[in-house]
Amino acid sequence: MEAPPIPPEYVEFVALLYHEGRNVSRLFRHNAASRKTFAGLAGLPPDEAQAWDRLISLQQKAATTTLSAAAAQEVFSEALGCSVTDLANLFGTDGWHRVPNLGGARWAAIAKSVEALADAIDKKDEPAAATLIEESRLMHHNTGTVKDKLAKLKAKRR
Repeated sequence: MEAPPIPPEYVEFVALLYHEGRNVSRLFRHNAASRKTFAGLAGLPPDEAQAWDRLISLQQKAATTTLSAAAAQEVFSEALGCSVTDLANLFGTDGWHRVPNLGGARWAAIAKSVEALADAIDKKDEPAAATLIEESRLMHHNTGTVKDKLAKLKAKRR
């Protein structure tokens, strides 16, 4: 029996975490994040539409894997040099207080939800995965919901 495809929502959520994580460059000025760990991520364009466009090819590549959520996430990790766990830890640091409306505790919670979704996908727990997808969509970040942020980024797609 062929493995079910990785839910496209998972790939989008992972891309969204990396998209927000690109703001790590603002923490470098305050020595509040590791340049070694996050240099690749900080290399994404500061413009949100341009950064999202750059993440599209990674999303497309990650979406083709049927191996596991971990394998889909690895596409981003290899390209940008850090993992979703690294991002969850990054978003959980106090340095974000110095850059209002970026990163921070709400993004840390979103990253942890995406990690839980990956677990559910890899354990083939479809009811838990469906619940986590819906909950993740409705989670609030600094200026709205995940669902609204994704819609805004897709609308800006060139």
